[in-house]
Amino acid sequence: MARVVPDEPTDVVTDAVDLLTRDHRLMEELFASFAQAAPQQLDPLARRLCKMVRIHTQIEEELFYPAVRRAIGNANDVDRAEHEHAEAKESIKRVESLTSDDSSFRGAIETLRSQIESHMGFEENDLFPQVRKARIDLVTLGITLAERRDTLMDVLGLHGDDEEGAANMRETQRPAGSGRAGGERRTADSGR
Repeated sequence: MARVVPDEPTDVVTDAVDLLTRDHRLMEELFASFAQAAPQQLDPLARRLCKMVRIHTQIEEELFYPAVRRAIGNANDVDRAEHEHAEAKESIKRVESLTSDDSSFRGAIETLRSQIESHMGFEENDLFPQVRKARIDLVTLGITLAERRDTLMDVLGLHGDDEEGAANMRETQRPAGSGRAGGERRTADSGR
């Protein structure tokens, strides 16, 4: 569960680890939606899921992992995470090459789900606790991750309804006086 600043709404992500963990919950929701979807919903859900995984892995690889590698000095865990990303990207290519009419479509989604679930478990149980103990400004890193995530979501066309339930997940508490690049920042109480 995400750590929340006291007296703040529960949808405010306080740092980089929280943002990535909330992304993990979003991916779990998307996989669950896929499992319960009607046949005509399978292709769009699979595409959305693949885009979300691509965005998540990209922000980790571009921003999070380099900072973690410098801070924790344990290259093995970051190397493992990057290797797991490479495997997931291959599975994404497979899913994207299929349609729901293909007999191997559900199996490809299941393979991706299994890989992502395992990766999320590794990060949340092994890597993230190390990161919390390291000397990293997780709030600033979280803001940077959120901004990059927003940009990638715009590029890949994941707006509004496409990100149903995730709009608050990408919000990171910002220092006073800082605005959101490229748009308005949602707040629970606009009077703050």
